[in-house]
Parts: sequence; C-alpha cells; structure tokens
Amino acid sequence: MFAIGHFALGYLTGKGSSKLIKTKFNLPLLLVASVIPDVDLLLQLQFPYLMHRGPTHSILTLTVLMIPFFIIYRKKAVPYYAALLSHSLIGDFFTGGIMLFWPLSRDFFSCGNLDVTSLPSVIAEIVLFALTLVLMFKTKELQSLLKPSKNNRVLFVAFVAVLGPLLRIGRNGVQESSLPILLIVPSLFWLCIFACSMLVGLSVWRKAKNDGTVKRAA
Repeated sequence: MFAIGHFALGYLTGKGSSKLIKTKFNLPLLLVASVIPDVDLLLQLQFPYLMHRGPTHSILTLTVLMIPFFIIYRKKAVPYYAALLSHSLIGDFFTGGIMLFWPLSRDFFSCGNLDVTSLPSVIAEIVLFALTLVLMFKTKELQSLLKPSKNNRVLFVAFVAVLGPLLRIGRNGVQESSLPILLIVPSLFWLCIFACSMLVGLSVWRKAKNDGTVKRAA
C-alpha cells in the first residue's frame, strides 16, 4: 500500500483507539507514525541487502520501538501504536505480505496476493482517502493542519513518503516505488497540505526564535 492508504488507515485506527481509551492525539504525529515502517525504503540506499517490508514492518520491532513511549506517555501513546500497526497488519498484510515476526522468523506472512499497483488495491486506497478526507473536514482536523503549530514540522516525513513514489511514476524497480496514475491527485493534495502546514509551522518557529532573541537583548 502507498502512503495515501497508510495515512487513512493510521488516522482511522488512531482516532478510533483514542476514542475508546478517551485520550487526545496529535494529527501530524499520527500521520507520520502511519508511514514510519517504510523508512526501510530509505535505508535501502545505504543497505541494499535490507528487504522492504522486513524488520521495520515486524510487529515485534514496532512494539519494542513503542515501549519507551508507553512508559513515558502511557495511554497517550496508544493511538500512535495503532497507526504503526495499521501499516503492517492492515495496509501491507493484505497487499504482498510482511516479515511479521522478525527477528524470530524471516518468513513473510500475508492474506492473499493482491498487488499494490492492482486496480482493486488502488481503488481501496482512493476510497480510504475520500472517507478520511470527509471525516477530517467534518471534525475540522484537516483545517487544524493549516493552523500555527510547532508540531507541523514533523510532516516533512509524511511529505517525503508521498513525494518519493510520485517522482518515480512510470519507472520499474522496488515495490511501491512507482505510483499508479489514479493516486496522483490524492498525492498532490497531501503534498500541498503538508507543504502549507510546514510553512505555517516554520513561521511559528521563527517568531518564537525572534522573540527569544529580543528578550535576551533586553
């Protein structure tokens, strides 16, 4: 699954879990958490032997990664854990499979052999995108991304997750590296939202920095 679908699944599972345990979540961080497992695509540039959907997609790896956050933030970390797991257990488990129990096992587990670039898979991502967009707009969470916040800067990770496949349209290579044509519009939408959000966040950071400089000078 591409970032478009992962954003939607991360948002839906994160939001759902936050309601169940009655805690709030930070939307930029939730969206970033939903694509963190795909960091292996970047790591492959330095470590070609590293398999995509391998160690970084293991539920054991993701759980260990989250332990410090559970210790510090307790139940507030649950929505982000749900977003992480949605990437592997839903998004990629049904579209090619993952190394589910690495390092205990190097076997790939999957439910079906649906290719990420197949029409059913792409349509599913578009439906998830539309559903998420409606919910975000209705709850005004989408609009919150365009409000001043220092947390907006973390969306750089989400921005790269969308931009990478978009730049490789029509090319062959690593799985999930070439974006299907039908996902271009959703990808451009998120790129615009993330870019605007980061610019707003940057203005907040600069203002805070300038205010701090003025206070020290006084």
